Amino acid sequence: MHGTNLSTLIESHGPAGFYRKVVDLLNEKQLTPDDFSYYELADACGVLPRLRCLRDSSLAGNASLPVEALLSESNPGVGTNLFQVVTGELIGRKVIEGYEDDAGFIGDRLVSVMPSRLRQAKIAGFRALAGPTEVAEGHPYEESTFEEKYVTTQESKQGRILSINEELIAFDQTGEINRRAMALGYYLRQERERTIVRAVTDADAAAGRHVYRPSGQGETLYAADGSNRNYIGATNATSPDFAAAIALEDWTDIEEVLHYRATEIRDDRVDGDQRPILAPVRQMLVPEALRGTARSIVHSTEIHVTTTDGETRFANPVHGMVEVLSSPFVDEQGGTAGSDWYLGDFPRQFVWTEIWPVQTLLQRADSEAAFERDVVLRVKARYYGGISAVDTVFVTKISGE
Repeated sequence: MHGTNLSTLIESHGPAGFYRKVVDLLNEKQLTPDDFSYYELADACGVLPRLRCLRDSSLAGNASLPVEALLSESNPGVGTNLFQVVTGELIGRKVIEGYEDDAGFIGDRLVSVMPSRLRQAKIAGFRALAGPTEVAEGHPYEESTFEEKYVTTQESKQGRILSINEELIAFDQTGEINRRAMALGYYLRQERERTIVRAVTDADAAAGRHVYRPSGQGETLYAADGSNRNYIGATNATSPDFAAAIALEDWTDIEEVLHYRATEIRDDRVDGDQRPILAPVRQMLVPEALRGTARSIVHSTEIHVTTTDGETRFANPVHGMVEVLSSPFVDEQGGTAGSDWYLGDFPRQFVWTEIWPVQTLLQRADSEAAFERDVVLRVKARYYGGISAVDTVFVTKISGE
């Protein structure tokens, strides 16, 4: 609202009416937080009447500012509250804007978001003891019982505080304030992204931070012996035909994993023969080191095979079959993680339990920071949530070496 007489607007609408008007204009997209000057807003609210003197003396090259030129509040009542509330609203929206900048982020495509009011909750399921049986005419149906089966969730609170100093207001650095607010939201989102990617790859199981907690007990999700029916590699003692690494090189590697999933994954019934599970793959997760290879395999329309008899072309059997997702948070794990890849239906296996979605909260200038560090106000951004694996068989980890 540069160039607008904010004082007149405040007088005509009243403090509460002015705030509601600002919120309405923001919600209707007629204005954005970038259209406001925090300096002009402070001046209109009568909070910092000597700001112009402070700014002008600095611009004149006066390095030694007199005491009377320091920022001060002339009206600690309604004007002060109005400035803090409106500023908090504007900065909070810039934090959210930064948080919602999800370019390059894949976390939300790897999980199903489940709102929750409880932490460490049980996600209940059941174990099928028997499938349906044929019922002869006039005969009763056979009873089928269920054994309790559940996993527990685990959440944590993440957040940061952004302090707005008097100098940023005094020198009318609105752009810098908004940049810092957006950075706060962006890095909060990045922390959530890293949490999700490391969880779906079970990167921290060795440190005791488990994503899979059946009956409340943490376990390694991708058991190296293949006992969870979701691992292909040299240590797989459960499925001897798949006890070798598969480097991702062409479409045949994906076909081999699909063969594993079709023949080795079974339901968990204990009364009767266990049967294959219909679990189509939707996504492939790879480190950035394999992104180009994975995209080339999945998006190629034709396969060219050259032999001594000449060149053969045929349609790519895996064309468009899966969505390729990649993240540097896989590469950062080091070691063999740079060659490992994952295939499956991630949202079916992983849930993000959201106790608090991203929030912004305002602390006014009546704290110790206001006196000690000339802080005008502080904005806190936070979320409370966590990721859990509800099963083991819907995503397969493939050792690449």
